[in-house]
Amino acid sequence: MNLILRLRIQFIAVFMAVMVVAAGIIGVGIWFRERSELEYQSMVYLLDIHNYGNIVPFSESRFAGYPPYFVIEIDNTTDTSEVVLGDFFLEQQGVTTDELIAHLAGMTEQSDVLKEYGVRYFNGVREEGRHRVSFIDVTYIDRDLARLPGRIALIALPVLAALAVAAFFLSKWFARPAVRAMSEQRDFISKISHELKTPLSIISANIDLIDGDRAPDGADFAFGCDNIRHECGRMTAMIEAMLWASRPAKTKPEELQDIDMSRLLEGEALRFEVLAFDRGLTMTTQSEPGLRLRGDETLLTRLVDIILDNAVKYCSPGGAITLSAAGRPGRHVRIVCSNTGEEIGREHLDKLFRPFYQADPTRKGAGLGLSIAKEIVNGMNGSIRVDYADGQNRFVLEL
Repeated sequence: MNLILRLRIQFIAVFMAVMVVAAGIIGVGIWFRERSELEYQSMVYLLDIHNYGNIVPFSESRFAGYPPYFVIEIDNTTDTSEVVLGDFFLEQQGVTTDELIAHLAGMTEQSDVLKEYGVRYFNGVREEGRHRVSFIDVTYIDRDLARLPGRIALIALPVLAALAVAAFFLSKWFARPAVRAMSEQRDFISKISHELKTPLSIISANIDLIDGDRAPDGADFAFGCDNIRHECGRMTAMIEAMLWASRPAKTKPEELQDIDMSRLLEGEALRFEVLAFDRGLTMTTQSEPGLRLRGDETLLTRLVDIILDNAVKYCSPGGAITLSAAGRPGRHVRIVCSNTGEEIGREHLDKLFRPFYQADPTRKGAGLGLSIAKEIVNGMNGSIRVDYADGQNRFVLEL
């Protein structure tokens, strides 16, 4: 079973476990609420029956839909009792009114449930001469509560089944970052292997040239050494880029510095002007004086280098590069680096800042620069975006 499948199964299991627990809690809540309502209802019925002044015939009364009930009237003088309202249904169980009254003699509550008889009673105010005790059947409460879990299950099971289907599709969305991460990891291994294989093969071939069966002449020796030196430089640059990519981009607050961004931008632009001139490009720098920013100078220098290097690499022959910076409210700085060239396709924009991604695979390089730039900008809680206007690709940084 592959990792993604296990991850999806775990998501579905956890999701459904949470839903089942939630359904159980809701079901228990419904059960207690229903019991409370039924008990309250039975008490309302009982009080309604007890206060039976101006009563109408049973068949015509509003009591017709009530549970079975009866009212006993007790003569306090003779200690005799009789059923004055309703049907004494306990007689079917071999219980007499005297036995029931004798049982009530030990009860201190004015109203309670006699579980052994399945009734709720209300003992009226003891008046001189006579007083009433009313009873109502409450066995229907247990019957209704016993049926309630089945009714809840009839509703809950289809809902849980629908949630299980939803969880199946949600698991695909949930596993998408992992799928992308694994794909990027495979691409990383493939690309870095390819990038390292080429210089290693060249180094190996040049070693064979130098250390061959015949002694190399001076020209062969110098040629081989130059090639080895060049490929070692390529591998060193690649390893440095990977180290930069793995470095935390967020600097601790105590390590931040107050940086003169105008000076930093002008210094880095000056370094790249030589490279631009060699390639027949023109480069212009427009920076407000006195721009300051709190941050890590090493990271910011690396960020500007990446953006300028990218602009020089992808500028059209004989084209122009412009680097501008301006202050923003709240001690923020907006940097815009633009270069003439073909518009970056929309299909590349979302992937441009991924590690090892290159819109033009024929270009040299490991494809780590822009991903490092993105991490540095994110670490400063800033933003970086790319747009195209007036024949120029623009990298816009808000820092």
